[in-house]
Amino acid sequence: MKLQLALLEKAALENRLAHLLLFHGGSKVHQREVALRLAQILNCHNSTSEGPCNVCPTCRKILSGNHPEVSWLKAQKAVIGIEQVLLWQERLYLKHYEGDYKISIVEQADLLTLPAANSLLKVIEEPPERTLIILCAENAEGILPTIQSRAQLVFFPNLSEEKWVSSLGEVNDLEAAQAFRLSGKNHNLATEIVQYGVQQIKDWLEKFRTAVEERNFLKLFPLFPIDKNQALLYLQVMAVQAEEGIKNNTIRPLELLEIGKAIDVLRQQANPRLVIEVLALELFQQGGVRSD
Repeated sequence: MKLQLALLEKAALENRLAHLLLFHGGSKVHQREVALRLAQILNCHNSTSEGPCNVCPTCRKILSGNHPEVSWLKAQKAVIGIEQVLLWQERLYLKHYEGDYKISIVEQADLLTLPAANSLLKVIEEPPERTLIILCAENAEGILPTIQSRAQLVFFPNLSEEKWVSSLGEVNDLEAAQAFRLSGKNHNLATEIVQYGVQQIKDWLEKFRTAVEERNFLKLFPLFPIDKNQALLYLQVMAVQAEEGIKNNTIRPLELLEIGKAIDVLRQQANPRLVIEVLALELFQQGGVRSD
């Protein structure tokens, strides 16, 4: 990984960097750090073979998220829709306001809907001059093959638990360890768990399990209201626990299948409350969720 990043930085210094990079694997935090470093190298006038200076106004603006030429496209409501991409496209084609290069980072690019991905493809085929687009994804296979074929792929290996914790900044070590366990050692999911709150997630899941095991639909009501991002986070943690339960022979594989269906439906813009209630009803029939 170090050699690959060194080659990327060298290409950036020499203005030979591909206009489209696809970061996949590893941690979103690590991907974000590398994306910002490349943005600094391309725009910092004091960059050397050691990297950007990190102290000039341009470097500081990029790191603080205030540079006008560095933009982000992030998922809303569990997907990146075509409306978002069209707005992003308009901004991308604006003239350079400050800096030598425009850098646009698309986080969770594997959550692009098919229409959004096709719209993105049009930009990739005719990119604006002096523009770098960085797609960040957990799994490159979730990216449209026609986009993959036009990108330079950069694989990020998983960080150790210690490095992942240090990348979070100030965080309770015990809470971080619990989040890492709840995520099944998935750095990105663990980061979301920490941000949302370990105890809140555990409490919600315990109430859901109780409602399902007792087959008591009324006990689901206190679990709402809930937005799509919350529901997706809960379901992802539930899926991790189900996988562990299958290994320990305490959960039937059909239960994991139902949770997976719920995640897929939720990502298709379904109502989160309806998704959770339908999942609960399916699990009522199967005998409930048993994990921990």
